[in-house]
Amino acid sequence: MKKIVILIGAPGSGKGTQAKKIAEEYHYGHISTGDLLRALDKDPNGNLEDKKMLADMKAGKLVADVLIYKLAFHEMDKYFNAGQGVVLDGAIRNVEQAEEYQKYFVNKKMENEVTAIEIALTDEESFNRLTKRRVCKKCGEIIPWLAATKDLTVCPKCGGELEVRKDDNEEIIRKRIVEQGNLALKPIVEYYKKPGVLQVIDGMKDIEGVWQEIKNIMD
Repeated sequence: MKKIVILIGAPGSGKGTQAKKIAEEYHYGHISTGDLLRALDKDPNGNLEDKKMLADMKAGKLVADVLIYKLAFHEMDKYFNAGQGVVLDGAIRNVEQAEEYQKYFVNKKMENEVTAIEIALTDEESFNRLTKRRVCKKCGEIIPWLAATKDLTVCPKCGGELEVRKDDNEEIIRKRIVEQGNLALKPIVEYYKKPGVLQVIDGMKDIEGVWQEIKNIMD
């Protein structure tokens, strides 16, 4: 079982859900760039230079890659030093970032511990899932738009009312798919395909179906 799992997939493919399942099942660290940035934002004792770069991002500027690398590599160091593996949840957005992560893995002498898993999903399905998924107004549970859940009228956890998320509007979703969909992912997929570390699974399946394919790879 490889110590480094890199999840790749279009928005709505379930990377976050599957990363959490991997982390729980195999006691891996869950590395999410968004989570790390939010934690920095809330940390009153966070590095001032890091917070300045984060403030620039919140003002509409792109986050400096150096900040992403610093946060992610520091977090991975903690898990590796404890003998644990890590799962990267959509952390790599372009080939340049993939190369920097690979340099880090080589420096840690872990370049042979990498498995990249693409949760393959069409852009059309990505659009449908993101514009039609719902959230519980009571407990915040996100209900994906899947065959098994699309007919639900109340939250299966608490019975609360379901609503479409306010930020899941068509214009924003189309922009996300342009920036993070299959065309944008293709160079990253090719990067991991060349050394033979890429595994592709069917993201059109439901959550448990995708999970079973991931477990087959992990085990």
